[in-house]
Amino acid sequence: MKHDSSNFYFELSANGEHTRFNAVDGVSTTVTLPGNLNPGDNPYKFRVPSLPKSRHLVLKNGESSDSSKLMQWCAQCENPEAAPERSRAMLTLKDSAGKPLVEWTLYNAYPQQAKSVKPNPKSANRTIEDLQLGYSFYTLNRR
Repeated sequence: MKHDSSNFYFELSANGEHTRFNAVDGVSTTVTLPGNLNPGDNPYKFRVPSLPKSRHLVLKNGESSDSSKLMQWCAQCENPEAAPERSRAMLTLKDSAGKPLVEWTLYNAYPQQAKSVKPNPKSANRTIEDLQLGYSFYTLNRR
């Protein structure tokens, strides 16, 4: 799902903080249905669905302070020796008035990669260009 309109925005709620992002990519799940034919069985194929597979989620154009819990959580992905802390995260699509439209609950979410830049010295916030999250599965709730 991609949406770059200024009428909508995404809010990530993780570790007790809410961070606004302008775009999201990667909220999708695929299930394959391989055909199985066992030797000695009748010649009819039956299809059993596989476990759902999810891609990583990429949040784009957010802003957060250096001391925020989100930035501390993202700093874990820079240490390849330690496993990142997993937590439940909520991603909410909101309209310009802040009314929630769609909500995804990401289970066992963890940061995989964070790309951020420090803006001008007058601002205490850091711009998050891309934040890539991995997760086990998600649930969807339409409001």
